[in-house]
Amino acid sequence: MKELLKVVEECVNRIDRVLEEKDSVREQAIKMSRDVLRLASDVITYVHNGEFSQARELLNELKELVSRFTELVSPHDELRHSGFVNNALSEYVEAHLFYSFVVERRLPTMDELKVHYVPYLLGLCDFVGELRRYVLDLVRVGDFARAFEVLRFMEGVYEIVRRLDYPEALTPGLRHKVDVMRRLVDDTKLFLVDMERRSKLSELLSRALEYLGRSTASRAT
Repeated sequence: MKELLKVVEECVNRIDRVLEEKDSVREQAIKMSRDVLRLASDVITYVHNGEFSQARELLNELKELVSRFTELVSPHDELRHSGFVNNALSEYVEAHLFYSFVVERRLPTMDELKVHYVPYLLGLCDFVGELRRYVLDLVRVGDFARAFEVLRFMEGVYEIVRRLDYPEALTPGLRHKVDVMRRLVDDTKLFLVDMERRSKLSELLSRALEYLGRSTASRAT
């Protein structure tokens, strides 16, 4: 029995050393993931504010951080595809896609961003949500043409991604993200149509008032 217990003890001690290392890596990764989330949010904020040079500077910093982050977790399968890692990387994807779309009029691929397909898909869905805010910004400055162009792109992304009908184990969180994306696209379409109608009505009223003002002035003279 002592020999058997010795075998158990040796195995458990080896496992303990492995888990101790992985737990240390996990703690580091959690801290880095928070930094990734913060920088990604700041990049998006700068883009919305039109501060593109600051966004570019932070995006470069974010890319370097993500590179170290993925290098840290990549040897550990239990961490590499965990929820907090996917969440952090999806935020990175969202920020990069949004910057590239608004500033560079292009979209980086999954290979270019060097991420797994799960965070890329999740980030792509969240990116569509960020585009809704971008549409609101365009409406504020009266650029309805660009706003409708962005809406059509949002619809296109939704139609493409919704075709992926796979189990949750293969695409964790995607089904929920697609449902949210559908609602965002529908709400954005209704909002844009309503705002365009209001804008046209306001323009017609302004013209009518201007015409009445000229007519009144003409009769007075």
